[in-house]
Amino acid sequence: MILAFACGAAGLAPMFLPMRLPAQANMRREGALTLVQTSDDNHGFYAAAVDPPNGFAYFAAKYVYKVNISGSLPVQAGPGINIGKAYSGVVDSSGGCAYFDAGSSLYQILANGTNSPTLGSIMTLPFGSSAFLTQLLIDTSDLANHYLYVMTETGGTSSTLYKIALNNYPSAGAVVGSASTTAQQPALGYGVIDLTNRCAYFGTFTPTTQPPYIAKFALGTGSSGPTNLGGVSLDTATNRSVGGIALDVANGYGYCCSDGNDLLFGHGRVYKWVLNGAGTPTLASYVDMRTNEGYCHVAVIKAQNGLLYFSDDLAYPAHFYRYRLPPGTNAPVETGNIALLNTTNATVPAWGTNPTNTSFWGEVFTRSMVYDPVRDFAYIGRDFADEQPQPYTNQVVKVALDRDETLVAFAENAAAANNSIPYAESFEAYPDGASLAGTNGWSAEDSQMAIVTNNSYSTNYSGAFPIPGPHQQVLEVDGAATNLFSPSALSNVWVDMIVQAKYWTDPILPAPSNTPVAFCITTNGHLALWNRTNPPAAGNGWTELLDTSIASNQFIRVTLEAAYSGSANGPSYFRAWVNGVLSANPQSWYAGADTNQNHFSGLLAQGRFAMDDLVVTEPVVAITNLLRAAGSLTLSGQGMPGLTHRLWAATNLAAPVSWQSIATNPAAASGAWRFTDTNWPDYPSRFYRVSLP
Repeated sequence: MILAFACGAAGLAPMFLPMRLPAQANMRREGALTLVQTSDDNHGFYAAAVDPPNGFAYFAAKYVYKVNISGSLPVQAGPGINIGKAYSGVVDSSGGCAYFDAGSSLYQILANGTNSPTLGSIMTLPFGSSAFLTQLLIDTSDLANHYLYVMTETGGTSSTLYKIALNNYPSAGAVVGSASTTAQQPALGYGVIDLTNRCAYFGTFTPTTQPPYIAKFALGTGSSGPTNLGGVSLDTATNRSVGGIALDVANGYGYCCSDGNDLLFGHGRVYKWVLNGAGTPTLASYVDMRTNEGYCHVAVIKAQNGLLYFSDDLAYPAHFYRYRLPPGTNAPVETGNIALLNTTNATVPAWGTNPTNTSFWGEVFTRSMVYDPVRDFAYIGRDFADEQPQPYTNQVVKVALDRDETLVAFAENAAAANNSIPYAESFEAYPDGASLAGTNGWSAEDSQMAIVTNNSYSTNYSGAFPIPGPHQQVLEVDGAATNLFSPSALSNVWVDMIVQAKYWTDPILPAPSNTPVAFCITTNGHLALWNRTNPPAAGNGWTELLDTSIASNQFIRVTLEAAYSGSANGPSYFRAWVNGVLSANPQSWYAGADTNQNHFSGLLAQGRFAMDDLVVTEPVVAITNLLRAAGSLTLSGQGMPGLTHRLWAATNLAAPVSWQSIATNPAAASGAWRFTDTNWPDYPSRFYRVSLP
């Protein structure tokens, strides 16, 4: 990055400056825990409950297992506790215990802090031996007394919801009331609680000749019992039950997916209904899933992001499906999915080959799921081999679902031909709410992943912008947005942008497979750079810039340079500036191999954050004008907007050249800079070069 001038002599040629992409949406499988189970535990993980404040989850087959979810991957915490075949569970975090059902009984599991759990009290009455417990829900909003809601079904035809005051558990007097289904309502299973409107919803337990149905119950205030508020049929088709249920209380809608038989369609169906406060729900709309998508026992909603997720039992391997939630009564729209692992042991399992006639079933049979809002991860309790003998055991699979985090990566792609370099995008030419997918080189799996919106950041960013002019509009990245470029004619490239710093709170930093440079922001506020060509001795290719300090949600300017073909110092390198300040801890990342990618043609913005003023350019740090005056020489030129430039001088160019730094000055927002040398008349000849520090 130099340009040398001699007064009255020809200048030297400048030294310039490049980059390649990982390919993953912002959903991803993180890893799995295969539990140590006792030999007689051959039941699937149909039940799960989560304790976010303390960092634990509980998964139950015939035994209940405690799992530590506070680290990078789930870890089993002690042996399981035998209760029988469980189908539902809840955690009372402040009460220090969990509750699981099995058959006609209710079991208390004592958390014991960070130690292994132990069995507490068991409650059978008043459910009776013919009742089957299908769903547990908990209300801990009353600090004086927590309440447990227990849904039971009898003979596949009717159900009763019991309300239990946990202060009196497990005595029969703990039951403060109950409400039963009517003759028009089916037996009920999966359910969800709405503490805002003091209601609970339950869906059809198993497929019947009736259409799938959602029943609604008022919870009752204090020690008052629940009451049946009626319900709504979701369909005219039969042979469907109701699987995972999720609520968007703020916008007044509930969602569920069909579960069970589905012989008529070969796929599931997603339903949307209106909560109607404390009134009877009404059907809003529904949409069919694709072929081989269905049997969704579980759901997670991130209502603040307008996203809904289901995991299924019908695909091999199991998948996670993402749905956007349009406003009003419009049906959800599937916008993407990720698969779990598609291979297992090569030995054909006892139950034979999968429906595609291979022995590789992969990670299948999603039976339960919990969502940890503290760490923003979902955990799947999957059935390794329901009712099959050991050595098959159940797994807990950790999954990330469109997290608030920042990752920007750069890839080489010889086939790219969307835009030429130099490329600049200020996002000011688009109206609020416009999707950039399919516009000006941008693409996204979902059009809502790349929306231009008014998001002024003048209060938490100051400094020179990469692009002069207004800065009201930004690109809201919500998932993964990409852009492609025709290869640069030169081997050196600048990338400059404003980004909103969302911390990468996942303990597992990404390992981009198709990029030599990327950046993210770590939880300690450091910018971290990935350099696949030269991973540090410890590890995975990420280097934290220890002299950077970035607050969460702060808008920052990130400037990157890369030179595959060699820098002024010889080796190839990457450098980074944060808010115009060059990081010097470390300053350079020298590539030990793979240095002959000589163009940059792909960008990936992944996470949920904002981006503005994107510039991809061949670097120009040039002296463009000399103005001689009495006793001084003023040099003007063009460089990087807002970054500090340095002027060097030497008396001759004989090797070794002795360059002396004589001035520093930041460039204006336009990139223009100016230096004045008042000592130049003291030398018979003087050579100049300008560089970034």
